[in-house]
Amino acid sequence: MPKKVTIIGGGCAGCFAAITAAESGAKVTVIEKNPSLGKKILSTGNGRCNYCHDKVSFADLFRPEGDEFLSEVMSRFSPENVLDRFRDLGITPVNKDGYIYPYSEQARAVSDVLKRAVAECGIEVISGTEAADIVRTDSGFNVICEGKEILSDSIIITTGGKAAPGTGSDGKGFDICKSLGHNINPPVPALTYLVIKDHPYKKAAGTRLSAKVSVEVSGRILSSDTGQIQITKNGISGIPAFNISRFASRGLYNKEQVRMHIRLVPDLSDEQLKEEIVRRFDRTGTTPYEALIGLFPDTFADSLLKNAGIDPDRIPDNGRKTADRLYRYISDIALEVCGTGDFSDAQVTSGGICLDEIYPSTMESRIVPGLYLAGEILDIDGKCGGYNLYFAWASGYIAGKNSGT
Repeated sequence: MPKKVTIIGGGCAGCFAAITAAESGAKVTVIEKNPSLGKKILSTGNGRCNYCHDKVSFADLFRPEGDEFLSEVMSRFSPENVLDRFRDLGITPVNKDGYIYPYSEQARAVSDVLKRAVAECGIEVISGTEAADIVRTDSGFNVICEGKEILSDSIIITTGGKAAPGTGSDGKGFDICKSLGHNINPPVPALTYLVIKDHPYKKAAGTRLSAKVSVEVSGRILSSDTGQIQITKNGISGIPAFNISRFASRGLYNKEQVRMHIRLVPDLSDEQLKEEIVRRFDRTGTTPYEALIGLFPDTFADSLLKNAGIDPDRIPDNGRKTADRLYRYISDIALEVCGTGDFSDAQVTSGGICLDEIYPSTMESRIVPGLYLAGEILDIDGKCGGYNLYFAWASGYIAGKNSGT
């Protein structure tokens, strides 16, 4: 008799787990609270679905423990395996600076091929409802769903975290896992914007700048990233800010002091930046505002100078001294972070089921035999660039393969 596998959550990890388990010979049922599978996929990559990255390293995915867990996952299902599997499903990849998209650059294509594979595998999908509870029995599990009981040999929970609750990720999976004995690292928003206290640059909202940004928590720099940031009315957005936001969220959750450091013009070394600023202020009769023409957007230059304590329109008595003052300021603009975007603004959840309670080689619970977990419900989260989706596919594949045999 084939094993009966029930998967709770029909997103990225859930679909991959379902297809893999069915191909391993299991009789698979997927319970999905949305009307159809893969809703969250449609919003990934701004609707283009950056479904993987061509290279994944330990530095790209954050987790409280060491490298062993992720190393085990990557050895069993690598980024190359993800691309090959999606080719089999019908997705031709296109590589844009390491970001992998479907050639059509339509997220719906990824969703559609997964749903097609689910149908072809004969997987039962119960949509528009959610699992209320899981009861352990002598022979397996009973999944309580709308008053019905679904008998299962194995369960895979792939309900996601709490980010983007409009797509169905409301944290219910955490409650179920906790009731079964698992511990949870409190979830906080990640890949979201940072809110700045007494924001000194709110008048420059909408401005985009190249910068290196770093996050300092209780006096320690925990992470840095470089790229284009965007100034908003209440803080700083853009991919570099997103990539350090998990550390800010965790620090604020722990009631620690959080600061953001911005280093402008990251393409130049410290020496080159100083020379550039001095050269611009060496021109006789030039105001500070005029000195910055072409280096910073005009919507930002005025605020920058005023926050550095320099009158934008007054020709300085000592250009070299003013240039040195500005250089020191833009080398490290320190801002106090008082918040981040909430879960509705976050792309992913930081926190979740503790990894030391999961076997990385199978994704099976060390606490509840026959229970498997995959995707965002686990305490691992990555940077922008397809890393979180890579982990969803990989962990879903491993869970599906091992639960169905």
